[in-house]
Amino acid sequence: MKKLINTILIISLTILSLTGCSKTNVKETSASPAGTMSEIIDNIYKQKDTTLRLITTELDLQDKDQLMYYTGLNDSSKIKEAAVSEAMMTSQAYSMVLVRVNEITDVNNVAKEMLNGINQNKWICVGADDLKVATCGDTIMLIMVASSLSEYVTSDNMVDAFKTVCGGSIDQTLTKE
Repeated sequence: MKKLINTILIISLTILSLTGCSKTNVKETSASPAGTMSEIIDNIYKQKDTTLRLITTELDLQDKDQLMYYTGLNDSSKIKEAAVSEAMMTSQAYSMVLVRVNEITDVNNVAKEMLNGINQNKWICVGADDLKVATCGDTIMLIMVASSLSEYVTSDNMVDAFKTVCGGSIDQTLTKE
């Protein structure tokens, strides 16, 4: 009788442990926003007007200096396309970069590389102390802005606008610690 109870207990625990292991909390990625990177940037500005004079440019992924300056990345092999929107007045530290990766499985690593690789003091005499990187599907947005511009725009404002363009949800937001 004791052996039967032990056997039933072991079988029950095995079944419980197997069912516990089968449940995973894998978050599905959001649908990527439609359009080119420049079109997505335009849609973000329709959600949040910064009042800054900005210019948007598609990035040449073969130009390693341009890639590093705007995205913080050393290598474009994982990137399909990218665009940047920056203030026309270089004394205003503001930059929004959108990148689309080739493979969605690379999005988290590329986002972290951008966060850690970008130079927040790339402008003369000014720096961006408000930095966030957000992802939605295969698209990454890096936004950095000087807190002195917070009356007009913050990284939170732009992440919220990106979230709206992405249909109301984003996959993750990264900040520097």
